[in-house]
Amino acid sequence: MLDLLIKNGEVVFPRVGVQRVNIGIKDEKVVGIYGSDEQVDAQEVIDAQGLHVFPGIIDAHQHLGIYNSIEDDFLDTKQHALAGITTIVNFDRQPVSYLEWFPTIKEDIERWSYIDFSYSLGILTEQHLDELEELVNNEGITSFKFFRNYERQLNDKFKITNGIDLSTYDLGRILQRLNEISPKLLLAVHCENMDINRNLTKQLQNSGENEGLQTWSKTSPGYAEAESLLSTLYINKIHGGNLYVVHLTSGDSVEVLENSAWLTEGNVKIETCPHYLVLDDQHEVDIKAKVGPPIHSKQDAEKLWEGIRNGLINAIGTDHVPCNLETKLGKRGDTWDTLFGFPSAGGLLPLMLTEGYKKRGIPLERIADIMSLSLAESYNLPSKGRIEVGADADFAIVNLQQTKPLEAQSMSKSSDFSLYEGFELCGWPVYTISRGEIIVAEGQTTKESGRGKFIYRNI
Repeated sequence: MLDLLIKNGEVVFPRVGVQRVNIGIKDEKVVGIYGSDEQVDAQEVIDAQGLHVFPGIIDAHQHLGIYNSIEDDFLDTKQHALAGITTIVNFDRQPVSYLEWFPTIKEDIERWSYIDFSYSLGILTEQHLDELEELVNNEGITSFKFFRNYERQLNDKFKITNGIDLSTYDLGRILQRLNEISPKLLLAVHCENMDINRNLTKQLQNSGENEGLQTWSKTSPGYAEAESLLSTLYINKIHGGNLYVVHLTSGDSVEVLENSAWLTEGNVKIETCPHYLVLDDQHEVDIKAKVGPPIHSKQDAEKLWEGIRNGLINAIGTDHVPCNLETKLGKRGDTWDTLFGFPSAGGLLPLMLTEGYKKRGIPLERIADIMSLSLAESYNLPSKGRIEVGADADFAIVNLQQTKPLEAQSMSKSSDFSLYEGFELCGWPVYTISRGEIIVAEGQTTKESGRGKFIYRNI
């Protein structure tokens, strides 16, 4: 007998389409996909008539523990489940030995997290490079981060005196080293030409310009990202790396992708974020949306949607940074004093379904791909992000016909604002299921924190 049967739903298979089938679950796994007329016994049944069944959403781009304690932010992953997220990959960077630091923090997080999680770690020092192979084999970390935006600034910004330059040369040697250990190892790269950024920032500050998000957008125009993207793709090609470009922002960068297929063939994935797709530099949320790289124009946003539609952009991440408005705005709340980041995970699936599927006609199977399967493939999560026998039984079961407004607390219990507050969104989960366990029912969490598991990733 099955533990759980999901019946009568419209099941969204990434890259394939929508099919009316029933899904059988036992011992945390999908054990059967049945025709709608097959009779199967189960201890518990969800009748998903009129609902769409998506694979559990993966958010592989979060920054928990930046402005709040890591405990508070992982306890807050209950809010993620309300938006269909069942797996996260958290980005962290520390100047210490990861072999000493990570095992302890991992054990702590398993006591707090509501959903399954893994980690990507920033490579900042020669020690990190020396520890890579042992870290991969002992701790199951198979994704890392390279910050082109901190090139030759680790000492100035973070007082890391033994840091590497994070130069183009460093990018190449890290890609090469990861490939030597295993082609599965992934390097996520922040693409931004900081020579352009820093000089334009200085000019704007000296001129006295202080027009919030519009001024901030000028500090790093689309071509600063596009130039960095092109060089990153080329260096990756030379070294045979496995590349994941985070948070693409600009139409200029999409044009680079359109004209450089020879550089993106193989192990290259491109991510963008909801705020670059939905907001623009003249939006009323203004400086609350300060982030790096900055949000640009409506034309840039529509070009990014075009990149999603034609397959050039193949992943969505939130760049979620929980914080409250007082912390975010700093003392002056102006262009220069306001801090980076904002809470953005709690409305992820409804936002993408409303803006992507309802408004722009992006097929549901495409949305399921860029929010689940493509991320599972990139981040070496073979049991996640898919609906097939043997996969973890992770699902978001949504009502596409019902809408409700997004509230600030939907994003994060520790945050008192949202960039999307008041947006009328469809596709809120009626049920969220994690490893066969119903963790959201009728829009309410049903379990206690600490049920999430660390995902050890094999190579």
